[in-house]
Order: sequence, then C-alpha cells, then structure tokens
Amino acid sequence: MQSILNIPKYILWGLVALAIVFALLFFCGSTESYMCNGISIEAPSFVPTFLGLAYVFILLAALVTVVFAVKSFVSKLSYDPKSVMVPLIFVGVLAALFLITYFSADTTPMNILGYEGSHEPWVYRITNMCMVSSFVLAAIAFIATICSSLFKKL
Repeated sequence: MQSILNIPKYILWGLVALAIVFALLFFCGSTESYMCNGISIEAPSFVPTFLGLAYVFILLAALVTVVFAVKSFVSKLSYDPKSVMVPLIFVGVLAALFLITYFSADTTPMNILGYEGSHEPWVYRITNMCMVSSFVLAAIAFIATICSSLFKKL
C-alpha cells in the first residue's frame, strides 16, 4: 500500500529531473546561428525541443487540473448540490470575460520587425483576447492580494 502512495511522488521527481536536464541543455548546450533581417543571431540548439517540452508540461498541467476539478465538482454535487453554485458562477463570469474580450478585440495587424506570421484576422482576435483577459485576471489577482492583506490587518 505504501508503494502505491509513492507513485505520484516518483512521477513528480521524474518530471522535475526531466525539466532540469532540458534546462541544462538549453542554457549550457550548443548554439546555432540564425539570420533575422540580415542580422546573425546566436540561439540555443535545443529551442524547438525545449518549447515542445514546455507545451507537454502545460498540456499535462491543464489536463490534471481539469480532471481533478471535474472530479471534485461531481463529488460535491452528489452530497451537497448547493455548494456547487459558487464554482459555476465563477465559470460563468470567466466565460463572460472571454466573450467580452473576444468580441471587443482588435484585428489590426501589428508590424513587428522580423515577424512574418499569419495575417488572418481571427489570429489577431484570439491573441488580443488572451492578452486582455490575462491583464484583467492579473489585475483581479493583484487587487485581491492587496485587499486580503488589508482585511487581515483590520
């Protein structure tokens, strides 16, 4: 029984070791020369691999978060249906924030030196939505942090 409980700990240590190895390869590994607007730029050789690992970690974190949130929601729903209203309200507010920022997003292309990306309006709309939503959520977190410390003093 004790060895079964240690499995998440071993997985966590394995993921941390993998991240450390990739970080060492990224910062201490070889470099390649790239041309950008006629300027030679040195960059680590493992950038695509490092970004792929970051995507896998983000996907894994999002998947675990969603699975445990749904599991917690279902278990609370079975024994106390009234307690699930608060999380549903927060999900609704978050969905409203995303909808408001999506429909108010600007689709004007930005001129960034050396960037030859997509020129589709929906890409600019999604990017702008994510940026503005991040700013709003960061502001809410900042205000909540300040207010919580002020209310502790009172």
